[in-house]
Amino acid sequence: MTTIVAIAGQKGGTGKSTIAVCLAAEWKSRGKRVLLVDADPQGTSLTWGEVAAELNLAAPTVIAMGDNLRRDLPGAAEAYDVVVVDCPGRAGGKRTAGALLVADAVLLPCAPATPDIWALSGSIDAVQEAQAIRPDLRGAIVLNRVDRTAMTKKTRDALSQAGLPVLKASLGARVAFNKTLAAGEGITTYEGGSTAANELRRLVDEVEDLLEMEAVDVA
Repeated sequence: MTTIVAIAGQKGGTGKSTIAVCLAAEWKSRGKRVLLVDADPQGTSLTWGEVAAELNLAAPTVIAMGDNLRRDLPGAAEAYDVVVVDCPGRAGGKRTAGALLVADAVLLPCAPATPDIWALSGSIDAVQEAQAIRPDLRGAIVLNRVDRTAMTKKTRDALSQAGLPVLKASLGARVAFNKTLAAGEGITTYEGGSTAANELRRLVDEVEDLLEMEAVDVA
């Protein structure tokens, strides 16, 4: 059975594409058949896939989809265990709306900064509108680019009333996440023993628990 996870957000610069790439790469390393769908006109995930192909690296299948995503994705997803959708940076766009209507879960990245918290409301509204049509859609907020300052705690406290759960796993403000894109890898293969890689693994573990995803024996 295919699991579809959308990564969405109204505000640019939240690390949405980086998270999508790293999630897809980690699921690939766990032995799953993974499709990464780039629905963002910026094409970050698609470019990453091209870099990986040029370097002959083991990577998820990466394709682009446009406004017909809602119609086209279910058929394309059938051959895969996990599909990760990198949505455009506009929560109310047709592509994002389509992704939310076929996804099993949507993750909304949010940095610990006031503008990011404000911008998240539109994304949450879009998720809740989709949930009114598809009650089984799971939605959650992922804290990204966090540090140890009081602002991070204030952000988590503020988002606790936002209408969607905040995942316990979070990703730090680490240069390694940017380097991994240029290398055509995911963080868990690029710097497998790093703090960043361990954070990503914890995030994947929590998403798998949320969706009750089955493990794959890669031995």
